Amino acid sequence: MEICVLGLNHKTAPVELRERLAMPNGRAEQVLKELESRRIFEERVILSTCNRLEIYGVCRTQGSSINGVKDYLSEYSRLERAHLEPSLYVLRQPESVDHLFRVASGLDSMVIGETEILGQVKEAYLAAHRSRQTGKVLNNLFQRSLKVAKALRTHTVIGSGRVGVASITVDLAEKIFENLKGARATVLGTGEMAGQLLRALVSRGADATVVSLTSPERALELASAVGGKAASAGDLQAIARHTDILITSTGCTNPVVTEAGVREWMRSRHENPLFIIDIALPRNVDSAVQRIDNVYLYDLDDLKAIADKNLALRGSQMEECAALVARQTEHYMGWLAKEFGSAGCPAEARPA
Repeated sequence: MEICVLGLNHKTAPVELRERLAMPNGRAEQVLKELESRRIFEERVILSTCNRLEIYGVCRTQGSSINGVKDYLSEYSRLERAHLEPSLYVLRQPESVDHLFRVASGLDSMVIGETEILGQVKEAYLAAHRSRQTGKVLNNLFQRSLKVAKALRTHTVIGSGRVGVASITVDLAEKIFENLKGARATVLGTGEMAGQLLRALVSRGADATVVSLTSPERALELASAVGGKAASAGDLQAIARHTDILITSTGCTNPVVTEAGVREWMRSRHENPLFIIDIALPRNVDSAVQRIDNVYLYDLDDLKAIADKNLALRGSQMEECAALVARQTEHYMGWLAKEFGSAGCPAEARPA
């Protein structure tokens, strides 16, 4: 019995490739069933976030399952397998176990120590469990990963301070404007990330508005909770005339901010500069927007410089965290060996 993980992340693939493999809005559960129908892995979990896509599986014949996943991802993304493979990593136990513990703990994130990933790992596991895609091995592994992440936050300070994609995004906005006090900011979207963005913007003094494409009630709820303003999609044209910075974070699978739309905004703005930060995956903003004069577009990959600075500040804590994860990996491998007589195998490739 072997635990494998195949995937790509912000270290190995640009946002253009990651969005081709994104599995939003329950799509991962459908993919799990498709993998099951093809008899790829005996147990399986898919973790899909803005910075990674990873498929965790339990198999007896490693080669056929790994090749099957690669072929499936090629079909799903409509890209040649040869185009995908340089960005993919394949890990086998114990490296696969160590990797999940690091991911759940925020140690493998673009923003080291971020807290959002723990909830994403939990939801990915629960979605697979609801679909009856997990068994004794992955049930134990993912439940233990949640405990490892909580233990790491209890016994180290890796997650202290401002960490997470939302706070780093607002750090970028603050870097652009030097001071966000009084800056007019608009958040497009009403999900959990949008709520974090709105809260961070208001806390730093921005005049912040949240715009809903589908749920004005949710926008009002978010705005009321943090002291911002709420608006509906029909208000976006008017809001865009005056906003300084637009941050997009919706679950839409197609661009909701188009080149033609932004050109119209710019005419009504009399060409005053507009800064757009798109942290959605798939991206919410048509990349052609960056061709427009006085429009400055940033995406997830542009957050990396700030994230790297964050990593440098937290580097001294990584050794302690790695040691804790290593102990937990050894403990889990002991359980696996007792239950199944599994032996560790070397990793085929590590994330860069």
